[in-house]
Amino acid sequence: MLVKDFMTKDVITVREDQSMLEAREVLRGKKLYSLPVVDDISRVRGIITIDDIGKASPSDSSTLSRYEANYLLGRLKVKDVMSRSVVTLDSEDTIEYVAYKLYKNKINALPVLGRDGKMCGIISRSDLFRAFVEMMGVNQSCTRFTVLAPDKVGVVAEITNIMKEDGINIISLATLQNGDGTAEVTIRCRLNNNGLDIIEQIREAGYEVTDIMSLDALE
Repeated sequence: MLVKDFMTKDVITVREDQSMLEAREVLRGKKLYSLPVVDDISRVRGIITIDDIGKASPSDSSTLSRYEANYLLGRLKVKDVMSRSVVTLDSEDTIEYVAYKLYKNKINALPVLGRDGKMCGIISRSDLFRAFVEMMGVNQSCTRFTVLAPDKVGVVAEITNIMKEDGINIISLATLQNGDGTAEVTIRCRLNNNGLDIIEQIREAGYEVTDIMSLDALE
């Protein structure tokens, strides 16, 4: 799964020469946290956030009237306040790389650049959550269980082969290394007529099975 599969292509942007008042109204009206700043050929020049607007606005303790405060914001340009150092992504980057960049930089969204270096979309935490829901099959009814196993080569293959022999369709599989020589393998699957017999087969193969639950599809 790549950035281009989940990004929003129709991006709301502002220009450097627009006023801070205009930027604030766009952010408020569209309920956004940030806006990419682009030039006439869609190259990213900066980014402006709701926090930037707050820092540029008169404080609540100011004696300025609302009209006067808006007048000052109207005179201040986006280019005077925007951050010029912008973290971006390539449309061919992986969705897990998106998670890393959002987490590392503690930001809500990232502009996406195409091969020509121009902005072709934006991807946010909400898009990332949607990708996670689809990757894990949360929108499908299933049985979910976790296998505690040694963290070594061949474990996943052995477990999935047991399921393959019983004709069980795996919806999603995720692993987590515990750092103590063990790993947790979480599987979401559709059980066949044998039902939970597969769980006993996995236990008989020497694995500990935990957290067994039947889940309905989430909308």
